Amino acid sequence: MKVRDVMATPVVAAERGESIATVAAKMATADCGFIPVVEGGDVVGVVTDRDIAIRAVAEGTGPSAGSPVGEIMSGSVHSVDADAEIEAAAHLMAEHAVRRLPVMEAGALAGVLSYGHLEQLLHAEGAAAAEATLGVTQGA
Repeated sequence: MKVRDVMATPVVAAERGESIATVAAKMATADCGFIPVVEGGDVVGVVTDRDIAIRAVAEGTGPSAGSPVGEIMSGSVHSVDADAEIEAAAHLMAEHAVRRLPVMEAGALAGVLSYGHLEQLLHAEGAAAAEATLGVTQGA
């Protein structure tokens, strides 16, 4: 099975200069906890709800809600191609200890693959199980 068969789409993305508050609002609207940060079509970072909570709020001395999201994003990005096999994506997640991967197709951001998608794929049996896990994996 290919990554494209289970990835979340469409993808909400942000630009490095957008405020942390704007990106948090995008997360709320899209009901997701992970947003790729793009620049000129390239994924240059990712920001998670945890990045916002820890780096912008809990530490208390860091950036404010109006600061650019580029100040708190993780710049080390691991991505996977939409045509990659699910097993390869799972190995990539394990190797780099990440729970979500931007999915690329022809050099452009095409989707997001999450650990939840893999769990849903591996453990869901029947329509009821698939429906029960869909809500936690929809927005990645």
